[in-house]
Amino acid sequence: MRALRLLCLLPLTGLVLLAAPATAAASRPAPAASAAAQSTEDAKIVDFDFSPGQLTVQVGTTVTWTNTGQRPHTATDRGGTFDTKPIAPGASGKVTLSTPGTYFYFCRVNPAKMNGVLVVEPGPDDRAVRVQAVDPGFTGDTLRFDPDKLTVAAGTTLLVANVGGKPHTLTADDGSFNTGIIDPGAEGGRFAGKNTSVTLNEAGTFKFHCEIHPAAMKGVVKVTGQGGGAGPAQAAAGPREVDVGVVDFAFQPSNASVAAGGTVRLANRGRAPHTMTFDDVHIDSGTIAPGAGATVTAPDAPGSYSYRCTIHPAQMRGVLVVLGPDTGDPNAKAAASGPAPPAQSSGGGPGAGVSAFALAAAVVAAFLGGVGISAFALRRRAAT
Repeated sequence: MRALRLLCLLPLTGLVLLAAPATAAASRPAPAASAAAQSTEDAKIVDFDFSPGQLTVQVGTTVTWTNTGQRPHTATDRGGTFDTKPIAPGASGKVTLSTPGTYFYFCRVNPAKMNGVLVVEPGPDDRAVRVQAVDPGFTGDTLRFDPDKLTVAAGTTLLVANVGGKPHTLTADDGSFNTGIIDPGAEGGRFAGKNTSVTLNEAGTFKFHCEIHPAAMKGVVKVTGQGGGAGPAQAAAGPREVDVGVVDFAFQPSNASVAAGGTVRLANRGRAPHTMTFDDVHIDSGTIAPGAGATVTAPDAPGSYSYRCTIHPAQMRGVLVVLGPDTGDPNAKAAASGPAPPAQSSGGGPGAGVSAFALAAAVVAAFLGGVGISAFALRRRAAT
């Protein structure tokens, strides 16, 4: 049975949508349903620059970078939400942008010379927005949030990305939400940093700051509409990294869970080359030789994503469950519910031996049982 496609529960309305994910190698916590989702934009990579250096697109646009230079390059978000992987001369790489905001991106092969900016403009019904934590780092910028003033509807998820070289937080002055420490990129921001998210369900005006740089990094967010739940906002649930083995001819485990925007580490322990290629989003490990490894970045939109090995698609398939804030792990639920049918592979880990049907049923039960995206919310502390 084909694995369950993206399932998300929109806060405030109670409406359940079952649709394909709108992200590529990472954007975002909430899907954008608009005509812009079908649009495309072409850009070029030259030795050693991006052309154009700044590109503005509508949310949902797929950007294609074509390498017209003589060396391999990448287009990689400094906040860690997408990475095209190395693009050979004459080849191209694609990324679909499904969360509005500004993206500082760079080439991992030439991080000092090649930097660009993507501006993703919002659609009419977006429930997610990106906020960058910026510092001098590798780009010579200043300590700040980008943007530092926002107006969003209740139920909107803030995707907070560290694009600098220092650790940062995004913390409400009254303590009602806190991302926790978001790690910077390696070598003082030379490479991509981490990201996390919080969802704002309570209406009001909230000042926020970075706990590490409170004097320099401040902002304010106005949340309009009515609140949709109780309890404090939380960062994305689940592990930030997960290991998946690749053997002849199975993924071990075939069903795994990871936090939104987390890293999947692959190790080919077989004798044949394999890939991890997702069915509904533009995420592909490329060919992994025997004894080699690779990493892919999970989408930021919570849901269930099926994948396959393009070399052995009939035998090698799996499902990656991307966990949102305060979302129950359906793999763990399925394992706890009783013995699972025998798996084709013998690997361990959460979800190993769980059939696609059982996993799909667990995902549905988890989200309809009230542990979906809308299950976590903001509550302001009572005034003292």
